[in-house]
Amino acid sequence: MEGERKIPGQKREELLENWVLGEIMDSIGAYVYVTDVETDEILFMNRAMKEAFSLEQPEGKVCWQVLQKGMERRCEFCPRQILREGADPYFWEETNTKTGRVYENYDSLIHWTDGRLAHVQQSIDITERKKLVAEAEVDELTGVLNRRAGRIAFEAMKKKAHSEAVPFTLCMYDLNDLKRVNDSFGHSEGDNYLQICAGAMQKGLSPEDVFFRMSGDEFIILMYGCGEREASKRMQEAQRLAEQGTARSGEAAELLPGFSYGVFELGSDENIGFQAAFDEADARMYVQKRKRHIQWAEKRAAQMKPAEKVAAADFEYDQSLLYDALVKSTEDYIYLCNMKTGMFRYPKSMVEEFDLPGEVLQNAAAVWSERIHEHDRKAFLESNQEISDGRTDSHSVEFRARNRRGEWIWLRCRGHLERDEKGEPVLFAGIMENLGRKNRVDHLTGLPNKVVLEHQVDTLLESNSGKGFAFLLLDLDDFKNINDLYDRLFGDRVLRLLSRRIQSLLPPYASAYRMDGDEFAVLFRGGGKNAVLEFYAALKESFERQQESDGKKFFCTLSAGCTFCPRDGASYLDLVKHAHYSLEYAKAAGKNRLLFFSEEILQSKKHALGMTEELRYCVENGMQGFSVFYQPQVIAETGGFCGAEALLRWNSEKYGSVPPSEFIPLLEESGLIHPVGRWVFTQAAAACAQWEAYRKGSPISVNVSYLQLEREDFLDFLTGTLQKTGASPEHMVLEFTESCIAYNLDALSESFRSIRKLGIKIAMDDFGTGYSSLGILKQSPADIVKIDRAFVRDIRNSSFDSTFIRFIVELCHDVGITVCLEGVETWEEYETVRPMALDSIQGFLFGKPMPQENFDALLRQSG
Repeated sequence: MEGERKIPGQKREELLENWVLGEIMDSIGAYVYVTDVETDEILFMNRAMKEAFSLEQPEGKVCWQVLQKGMERRCEFCPRQILREGADPYFWEETNTKTGRVYENYDSLIHWTDGRLAHVQQSIDITERKKLVAEAEVDELTGVLNRRAGRIAFEAMKKKAHSEAVPFTLCMYDLNDLKRVNDSFGHSEGDNYLQICAGAMQKGLSPEDVFFRMSGDEFIILMYGCGEREASKRMQEAQRLAEQGTARSGEAAELLPGFSYGVFELGSDENIGFQAAFDEADARMYVQKRKRHIQWAEKRAAQMKPAEKVAAADFEYDQSLLYDALVKSTEDYIYLCNMKTGMFRYPKSMVEEFDLPGEVLQNAAAVWSERIHEHDRKAFLESNQEISDGRTDSHSVEFRARNRRGEWIWLRCRGHLERDEKGEPVLFAGIMENLGRKNRVDHLTGLPNKVVLEHQVDTLLESNSGKGFAFLLLDLDDFKNINDLYDRLFGDRVLRLLSRRIQSLLPPYASAYRMDGDEFAVLFRGGGKNAVLEFYAALKESFERQQESDGKKFFCTLSAGCTFCPRDGASYLDLVKHAHYSLEYAKAAGKNRLLFFSEEILQSKKHALGMTEELRYCVENGMQGFSVFYQPQVIAETGGFCGAEALLRWNSEKYGSVPPSEFIPLLEESGLIHPVGRWVFTQAAAACAQWEAYRKGSPISVNVSYLQLEREDFLDFLTGTLQKTGASPEHMVLEFTESCIAYNLDALSESFRSIRKLGIKIAMDDFGTGYSSLGILKQSPADIVKIDRAFVRDIRNSSFDSTFIRFIVELCHDVGITVCLEGVETWEEYETVRPMALDSIQGFLFGKPMPQENFDALLRQSG
């Protein structure tokens, strides 16, 4: 950095205090102070710490004299030497001799404003938390910690693991069939079941492990310094012991003994909260539980004698709930299940069609398992197990079943679970629809396809019920990334997962369908707008965290558009078209959201379609209406010319002068950005070569879309254009937005390196408006940072804006990045920013964007 651009020492100190200490440190609840490493002199202390230690002006005093009691020398436990030896940062716990309170400390070394080495400590008062841990109650029944104590222990273990750079694993287990044990043999036997499993688990724990009861039959074990593989081995051994202790004989032999478990490893550098870790382990536990229940049911079915017929008169159920259950169903094969006894009732027509042993069956799952196609059996048994476990109150699954004539018949089985006033399952009822034709079912997901959907919509439109239904269109955001990351087979697995999620969350009056690609549709025959909102909210929540399938992790979100009949369309094509418009609008608005169709969306879409066609016409007719304007960039200190930015403009005969913020997104969506972007670069390179003849060293910046970098021949185009126009690569700058660089850095890093090898510089535009401004500077390929104009608008009244600009300039200069400030429009703004050591400035004060001929004249005049 040149000497004249350095901020004077007093101002640097004021800057740092305003920025780090005044603006930030005084506003946080943690205690922060900074000392000289050699003398222990306090250089800074934030307001919160001064108040906690009753200090008014501690700066300049020795830390151990004012922050400790009875100390005659530097504290023996001071981590200064540990930090110097390389353990930076350092986490530790301290009981302060002055306040008597316990603090969790985070220490590090920094260079102070005058260059000397300083020790900074951030502390959090954890006294009350320590008391809670010490006073935590133990679960009386099992003797392990309770939920509250366990949650506190999780946070403590996470911090310890981070400090010591070791992993730990959250293991969760859930007892199998505890409810049936309680119902059949009483709660005292259920308590004994809980104690046996807890005892089996405790035999394999180490001293550093934490074992607590989450709720009911759910338990958590935190295994410190233990990865998933080792944790699974220990859980398997405990599972074996628990099964031995809970195995039953006689009538109780049908109960699955022991427990099912799931494990989730947390790396030392992962900042995952308890609930997210618990949800991951719970999901894995449930996969195991479902598999074990299916295996157990198949084993029991193989051991059973042929099902005996039971008279229909002997079937009992709560008749008061029958009507409600039937209302939630439709006509076809109606079935009922008494959840207290596990007995199912089927209609006579179904008994005859599928050769069932009788109208009333005790072990219906086993009976149906023999008749269901082997490719569909797992999905059927899994869906039934979800109802059995109380995980869902709604059931929907499609499968092929063999009838008495040996024919495979596609069935859609749907039902609803009713509970009594205590929330206990009482009645499960539903229907099985004979779908009839296989070619109307999507074989990847098992859902009806869009042919069936169109038929269903047409049927509703022809009937009176067509007056109130809703059409919801769902689409996975950035699904292409999943296919690119793994392969299309894994992408298909994700689509099947989404299909099951949709079906599990459907209300009784809705049905789901597979459209094209990663699109799904849901038809709501009732419930109105609230039903759509509730369904989407539940589906969205289920995808908020990273997912895992077959050991592969992925993350995706869902966007949706919705239409209502007849308000938004009176035909299938109109409803689908308008739902697509709403879906596109949702994605353009940031994705991961649901939008309902509106007149605003329709007009916006019509306008965009019309403008896109006009853009295409102009491109195909020699870039008609397009022009390149140039805005000067000046040396910050003197105001002298130092470069320009090339800016695309479009003046349409139909739409007039259209702002870039409106037409450039349309160029990107339509793919027209490629020919237009290359035309702009060619124009700018030719201008650069021309200006070089009478104005040496005048670089031109050109905005580039990240989509252009995805073309394999883009680098060849740059090289060829530079050779053709005679422009020097060192005088060309490609500008990318901060968000483009931040979100595509890994994917585009090789392209960035290749561009810089050509001699072309890279600028990061709109800096400060993204989510990762400071962090991205560490790994950014940028040679130039352009601070967004948002920090100039109120700079005369905003100390934050001034401090931010000064801070970024210092930071960038330290790593060899030059800084340009955009948006300076008045002399007052210029006088304010001029002393801030900026390299260049761009704004209306020094010139608005202008055609090339005007810019040529400006250059000659300034030269």
